[in-house]
Amino acid sequence: MVLVLGVIGAVLYRSLDWLQTPPAQLALSNEVPAAAATDTLPAPAAARPEQLKAIAAGDALFKGNCAQCHAVNDVVVGPALAGITKRRPLSWLVPWVKNSGKVVASGDEYAVKIFAQFQKQQMPSFQLSARQIEDIMAYIESEEGRATAVAGVVALRD
Repeated sequence: MVLVLGVIGAVLYRSLDWLQTPPAQLALSNEVPAAAATDTLPAPAAARPEQLKAIAAGDALFKGNCAQCHAVNDVVVGPALAGITKRRPLSWLVPWVKNSGKVVASGDEYAVKIFAQFQKQQMPSFQLSARQIEDIMAYIESEEGRATAVAGVVALRD
């Protein structure tokens, strides 16, 4: 009886090995279809050294200036920033980050909408250069969808 239970337990344990397999290995194994892995995780883009430098600088700037109120993929105090460079051009984003109150006061339709949507809470003004803001946007673009991808892998494994 003990031997049978031991064998059954071992078989069940081995059948659950995939739960402890890292996501990258799951994508390469036959246990999770490759399509599921590619649907969940974005393919890494080849970045040039100057892009990597901008992303690293943007990461530090984001954490030091933006992360108190924003996340890339989640709403915090302010809106999630994923896709912001697709919704607004840099020519709009730079003045917004430097002084959002001025952009709202100008009557800009998008600025007024965001301001109203977040309880008329004004984003602080930042003394950042246009280059620094571009670096932050590069970082945001590099992080878009990452939290969703990780959650998707966890959901596959649960």
